[in-house]
Amino acid sequence: MRNILKYCLTFFVTVIIIISCVLYIQDDNTPKVKGYINIFVKEDSYEYLKQCSNNFMEYNNKAHIEIKPIADYNEDVNKEKYNKYKSSDILLVNRLEFEKLNQDNNIKYKDMRKILDTYSKNFSKSRINQVKIEDKSIGVPLNSKPIVLYIRSDMLREYGYSSDDINTWDDFIKLGIDIYNRSNGTVHILNATGNDYDDLISLIIMQCIDEDKTEDVIKNEVKERIDNLRNNNILNLNSDGKFLARISSINAMRELKALDVECEWTAINPPSISLGTNRFYCEEGDNLIVLDDEQENAELVEKFITYLITNTKVSMDYIQEGKFFSSFLYTYKNIKTENTIKNFTGKSPLVVMSNIEERAPIMKQYDKYIKIKNELLD
Repeated sequence: MRNILKYCLTFFVTVIIIISCVLYIQDDNTPKVKGYINIFVKEDSYEYLKQCSNNFMEYNNKAHIEIKPIADYNEDVNKEKYNKYKSSDILLVNRLEFEKLNQDNNIKYKDMRKILDTYSKNFSKSRINQVKIEDKSIGVPLNSKPIVLYIRSDMLREYGYSSDDINTWDDFIKLGIDIYNRSNGTVHILNATGNDYDDLISLIIMQCIDEDKTEDVIKNEVKERIDNLRNNNILNLNSDGKFLARISSINAMRELKALDVECEWTAINPPSISLGTNRFYCEEGDNLIVLDDEQENAELVEKFITYLITNTKVSMDYIQEGKFFSSFLYTYKNIKTENTIKNFTGKSPLVVMSNIEERAPIMKQYDKYIKIKNELLD
C-alpha cells in the first residue's frame, strides 16, 4: 500500500514538473517585441503612461520605453542622436497643442490608419474625425474630453430648482439671474475661472460653428454669448467666488470627489442652444502621434499603442479616480462605470460622459474649430 502511494505521489509530482516545463518553454518561445521608444507626455498623463510602459516592458524585456515630459520635446528633437540606438519618438498631445508645436517644427508623422481601421468600432466617429488632417490620420486617440455640466444639486434645491430645470442656455440664464438676485449678488451660478473658462469657450465655439459662417462671424458670436453671460451675472470670474455649476470634463469629477465638505453634485449634459438641439459635445482629447517611421521599431510601436488603447483593466482604475478618460468605448462596458462616485448623486458622471463620448456628432469643420479656439484663448 505504501509503495502504491509512493508511486502515485511520484507520478503526480513528475506530471506537475513536466507541465511547468512545457508552459515555461512555451512562454519563453512566445514572440516578444524589441526596440526603443521615447514618449513625450504632459504631467497629467505621466503616471498612467509610466505604469503601462512598465507593465509592457515586464513581459517584453527587450523593449525599452522611456516616458518624458513634453517640455523636453523641442530640446530632444534638435539634438543629434547621441547614442547608438535608433529610437522612435511619440507625442501624446491634443490637436490644438499639436498645431502649436507644428508652427515651430516641420513635424513628419506616420499615418495611423492601420490601427484605427482595426479598432474603428471602438472609437466614436467624432473622435476619429479629430485625428484626420486631409486624407491622413495623424494619430491614435488615447483619451477624450466629453463636456459635462456639473451642478451643485443640494444648493440648487435650496432655491427651489433641480437639474431637470436646465435644458437650454435660456433656462440656465433665467435660473442664474434668479439665484444671483436671491443671494443678494453673492452667487454667480457658473464658474468661469482657469480651465473651466477654457472649456466654456470650447463648448460655445462648438455650438456656434457652422459651415456657412465665416471665422470672424463665429468669433463675434462667441464673444457676444460670453458678454451676455457676464452681463447677466451668470459667470463667476473670481477664484474665491461662490458658484453652483461647472462646465468641464473628467478633471472636474476628480476635483469634486476629493472635496471634504458635505455636498451633492450631479452630472448632466450641457445646455443646448435651443430646445431639442444637440447636447453632446467633446473637446479634443490627446492622441498618440508617431513622429517617424523607424522600421526597426515598427512592430514595437504598433504593439505598444495597441496595448495602451485596449488595456481596459488598468485604464478603468485611473478612470474611476478621475485621472483619465479613455477614448476606447469598450472600456465603459465594465460595470464599474456605474459605481457610485463620492459627492455625486444621480447617474454616475462616468455614465454621462461615456454616453456623450459615444453620441457626440462629427464636427465637419474641425480645423476651423481648432483655429478659432487657438485665437480666442491665445
